[in-house]
Amino acid sequence: MVGVRILLDKGGKIVFSSKRTSESECVFCMIAARKEPANIVYEDEKYFAFLDAFPFSRGHTLVCPKKHGETIWDMDEGEIGELFRTASRVSKAIVSAVGADGFRFVQNNGEAANQVVAHVHVHVIPVRMEDRGRFADRKRFSGEEMRATAGSIRNAMGPA
Repeated sequence: MVGVRILLDKGGKIVFSSKRTSESECVFCMIAARKEPANIVYEDEKYFAFLDAFPFSRGHTLVCPKKHGETIWDMDEGEIGELFRTASRVSKAIVSAVGADGFRFVQNNGEAANQVVAHVHVHVIPVRMEDRGRFADRKRFSGEEMRATAGSIRNAMGPA
Protein backbone atom coordinates (compact mmCIF):
# COMPACT_ATOMS: atom_id res chain seq x y z
CA MET A 1 0.00 0.00 0.00
CA VAL A 2 1.28 3.43 -0.87
CA GLY A 3 1.95 5.71 2.09
CA VAL A 4 1.56 3.01 4.74
CA ARG A 5 4.33 1.62 6.95
CA ILE A 6 3.84 -1.91 8.15
CA LEU A 7 5.59 -3.17 11.27
CA LEU A 8 5.49 -6.75 12.47
CA ASP A 9 4.70 -7.54 16.08
CA LYS A 10 5.43 -11.15 17.09
CA GLY A 11 3.81 -12.57 13.98
CA GLY A 12 0.86 -10.15 13.92
CA LYS A 13 0.55 -7.30 11.47
CA ILE A 14 0.15 -3.77 12.82
CA VAL A 15 -0.65 -1.14 10.22
CA PHE A 16 0.69 2.35 10.86
CA SER A 17 -0.65 4.89 8.40
CA SER A 18 1.45 7.79 7.32
CA LYS A 19 0.29 11.25 8.34
CA ARG A 20 -1.64 11.65 5.07
CA THR A 21 -3.86 8.76 4.00
CA SER A 22 -6.47 8.74 1.26
CA GLU A 23 -9.84 7.15 1.88
CA SER A 24 -8.95 4.31 -0.48
CA GLU A 25 -5.83 3.47 1.59
CA CYS A 26 -7.32 4.08 5.06
CA VAL A 27 -7.65 0.86 7.03
CA PHE A 28 -10.59 2.26 9.05
CA CYS A 29 -12.44 3.25 5.86
CA MET A 30 -11.79 -0.27 4.57
CA ILE A 31 -13.25 -1.71 7.80
CA ALA A 32 -16.33 0.52 7.47
CA ALA A 33 -16.74 -0.70 3.85
CA ARG A 34 -16.24 -4.34 4.99
CA LYS A 35 -13.12 -4.65 2.85
CA GLU A 36 -11.03 -5.46 5.96
CA PRO A 37 -12.14 -7.69 8.84
CA ALA A 38 -12.90 -6.34 12.30
CA ASN A 39 -14.94 -7.23 15.35
CA ILE A 40 -17.63 -4.57 14.96
CA VAL A 41 -19.67 -3.92 18.10
CA TYR A 42 -21.82 -0.96 16.97
CA GLU A 43 -22.84 0.75 13.74
CA ASP A 44 -25.29 3.38 12.62
CA GLU A 45 -25.49 5.55 9.51
CA LYS A 46 -22.61 7.85 10.60
CA TYR A 47 -20.46 6.00 13.14
CA PHE A 48 -19.09 2.54 13.85
CA ALA A 49 -17.15 0.91 16.66
CA PHE A 50 -14.89 -2.13 16.63
CA LEU A 51 -12.45 -3.88 18.92
CA ASP A 52 -8.87 -2.64 18.73
CA ALA A 53 -6.74 -5.42 17.20
CA PHE A 54 -3.92 -4.65 19.68
CA PRO A 55 -5.85 -3.63 22.81
CA PHE A 56 -4.67 -2.31 26.16
CA SER A 57 -7.43 -4.34 27.84
CA ARG A 58 -10.23 -6.75 26.99
CA GLY A 59 -12.99 -4.72 25.31
CA HIS A 60 -10.73 -1.85 24.13
CA THR A 61 -12.81 -0.39 21.31
CA LEU A 62 -12.34 2.28 18.65
CA VAL A 63 -15.29 4.54 17.81
CA CYS A 64 -15.00 6.22 14.38
CA PRO A 65 -16.99 8.34 12.00
CA LYS A 66 -17.63 6.59 8.69
CA LYS A 67 -16.74 9.83 6.92
CA HIS A 68 -12.97 9.99 6.45
CA GLY A 69 -11.14 12.74 8.28
CA GLU A 70 -7.64 12.57 9.70
CA THR A 71 -8.03 14.60 12.90
CA ILE A 72 -10.84 16.03 14.97
CA TRP A 73 -10.22 19.37 13.20
CA ASP A 74 -11.71 17.75 10.08
CA MET A 75 -15.09 17.56 11.86
CA ASP A 76 -17.54 20.30 12.71
CA GLU A 77 -18.67 20.79 16.32
CA GLY A 78 -21.92 18.88 15.79
CA GLU A 79 -20.05 15.87 14.40
CA ILE A 80 -17.60 15.97 17.31
CA GLY A 81 -20.53 15.98 19.75
CA GLU A 82 -22.14 13.03 17.93
CA LEU A 83 -18.84 11.11 17.97
CA PHE A 84 -18.49 11.50 21.73
CA ARG A 85 -22.19 10.74 22.34
CA THR A 86 -21.65 7.52 20.40
CA ALA A 87 -18.46 6.78 22.36
CA SER A 88 -20.34 7.37 25.62
CA ARG A 89 -23.12 4.97 24.62
CA VAL A 90 -20.57 2.34 23.54
CA SER A 91 -18.58 2.81 26.77
CA LYS A 92 -21.60 1.82 28.90
CA ALA A 93 -21.96 -1.43 26.98
CA ILE A 94 -18.22 -2.17 27.18
CA VAL A 95 -18.01 -1.60 30.95
CA SER A 96 -21.05 -3.83 31.47
CA ALA A 97 -19.88 -6.55 29.06
CA VAL A 98 -16.35 -6.92 30.42
CA GLY A 99 -17.07 -6.17 34.08
CA ALA A 100 -14.79 -3.13 34.18
CA ASP A 101 -14.73 -0.64 37.04
CA GLY A 102 -14.22 2.39 34.80
CA PHE A 103 -13.00 3.45 31.39
CA ARG A 104 -10.78 5.93 29.58
CA PHE A 105 -11.48 7.96 26.48
CA VAL A 106 -8.30 8.62 24.49
CA GLN A 107 -8.38 10.70 21.34
CA ASN A 108 -5.04 11.41 19.60
CA ASN A 109 -4.52 13.88 16.74
CA GLY A 110 -1.45 13.66 14.52
CA GLU A 111 1.67 11.54 14.60
CA ALA A 112 3.25 13.68 17.34
CA ALA A 113 0.29 12.75 19.59
CA ASN A 114 0.75 9.04 18.78
CA GLN A 115 -2.19 8.83 16.38
CA VAL A 116 -1.47 5.52 14.66
CA VAL A 117 -4.17 5.50 11.96
CA ALA A 118 -4.88 8.79 10.20
CA HIS A 119 -8.67 8.55 10.61
CA VAL A 120 -10.48 10.23 13.51
CA HIS A 121 -11.21 7.77 16.30
CA VAL A 122 -11.85 7.64 20.02
CA HIS A 123 -10.34 4.82 22.07
CA VAL A 124 -12.69 3.48 24.75
CA ILE A 125 -10.43 1.56 27.12
CA PRO A 126 -12.08 -0.33 29.99
CA VAL A 127 -10.08 -0.46 33.24
CA ARG A 128 -10.27 -2.37 36.50
CA MET A 129 -9.48 -1.05 39.98
CA GLU A 130 -6.30 -3.12 40.12
CA ASP A 131 -5.06 -1.19 37.04
CA ARG A 132 -5.72 2.21 38.64
CA GLY A 133 -2.93 4.67 37.90
CA ARG A 134 -1.20 2.35 35.44
CA PHE A 135 -1.11 2.28 31.68
CA ALA A 136 -1.03 -1.27 30.39
CA ASP A 137 0.97 -2.73 27.55
CA ARG A 138 -0.85 -3.79 24.42
CA LYS A 139 -2.23 -7.31 24.60
CA ARG A 140 -3.13 -10.08 22.16
CA PHE A 141 -6.32 -12.11 22.45
CA SER A 142 -7.25 -15.10 20.33
CA GLY A 143 -9.75 -14.68 17.52
CA GLU A 144 -12.24 -16.66 19.58
CA GLU A 145 -11.75 -14.37 22.61
CA MET A 146 -12.16 -11.28 20.41
CA ARG A 147 -15.37 -12.61 18.81
CA ALA A 148 -16.79 -13.54 22.23
CA THR A 149 -15.97 -10.09 23.65
CA ALA A 150 -17.49 -8.36 20.62
CA GLY A 151 -20.64 -10.46 21.00
CA SER A 152 -20.93 -9.57 24.69
CA ILE A 153 -20.58 -5.86 23.89
CA ARG A 154 -23.15 -6.05 21.08
CA ASN A 155 -25.58 -7.79 23.45
CA ALA A 156 -24.99 -5.10 26.08
CA MET A 157 -25.65 -2.36 23.50
CA GLY A 158 -29.27 -3.44 23.28
CA PRO A 159 -31.60 -1.87 20.70
CA ALA A 160 -30.60 1.38 18.99
